[in-house]
Amino acid sequence: MKAINNYQVTINNYKLLVWVGVLLFFAAPLALAQSVSPTEAMLVGNQHYEAGQYIEAVDVYETIVAAGVEDSILYYNLGNAYYKRGDLGRAILNYRRAQYLDPRDADIAANLAVAQTQTLDRFEESNEESLTNLIQAAEEWLTLGEASILALVLWLLVSAFAIMAIVSTRLRRISLWAIGVLGFFLVAGLLSMTNRSYTLRVSPPAVIVAQAVDVTSGPGSAEQYLVEFNLHSGAEVSLIESRPGWRRIALPGEDFQGWVPSQAVERVIEED
Repeated sequence: MKAINNYQVTINNYKLLVWVGVLLFFAAPLALAQSVSPTEAMLVGNQHYEAGQYIEAVDVYETIVAAGVEDSILYYNLGNAYYKRGDLGRAILNYRRAQYLDPRDADIAANLAVAQTQTLDRFEESNEESLTNLIQAAEEWLTLGEASILALVLWLLVSAFAIMAIVSTRLRRISLWAIGVLGFFLVAGLLSMTNRSYTLRVSPPAVIVAQAVDVTSGPGSAEQYLVEFNLHSGAEVSLIESRPGWRRIALPGEDFQGWVPSQAVERVIEED
C-alpha cells in the first residue's frame, strides 16, 4: 500500500470540507423544517423578506410548503416574495393558492390584481347570465368547505319550512315563500359546488411559470408541431390533458388550446 503524503491529505481534507459544505447547504432547509415549528419558520422567512433577502425568503417559505403546510398567509407571503423577485408567474400562482383558501381576503385580491396588470397576455371575459354570475360570486366568496356547510344549513331550513307548511295552515303561505327563496339559493349553491368540483377534476386552473413558452398543436417541440400561439409568465389557463413531459392547456373559454412542456405550467390546486 502506498503512503499518503501531506499534500494528498490536504487535498482530501479540502474535498471533505467542500462536500460537507454542499450537504449543509442542501440540508439546511430540511433541518429548518424539522427543528422549528411552521410558525417559527414563517418568522424567519418574514425576516428575510423585510431585509430584502427575497431569494432566502422564497427558500424558507417553499420549505414550509414542501413540509405539507397549506395556509393562505404562507402562500400570500410566498407570492409577495416571488413578486419582489420579478417572477410574475409564481407570484400569481401563489396568490391564487392563497385565494383558494381565503377567498374573502382583500389583501390577497389586491396583490393578485396588481400582479395581473403586469402580465403580457390579456384574455377577453365572456358576458354571463345572472345565474352564472351568482354562482361565480359564490365561488369567489366561499371556499368549497364553507359552501358545503351553507348548503347543508339551507337544506335543513328548507326541510323545516316544508314541515311547517304541512302542519300549519296559518303559516303555510310564509313557509312556501321562504322555501322558494331558500331553495333558489340552495340550488345556486349546489350548482356552484358541482361546477367547482367538476372544474378541479376535469380542467383545473393553472398558471404559466415559464418566462415565455410556445404553445404547439401537439405534445412536442416547435420543430415537430405547429406553434399555435405564445404565452408568457403569469398567464392563467386550464389543464385539460397530461402526457409524459407535456400538458395540454386551454385559454379561458377553451377557444384556444395547445401543448406546453410540463415544467412551464403549474396547477393552482395540487392533486390529492
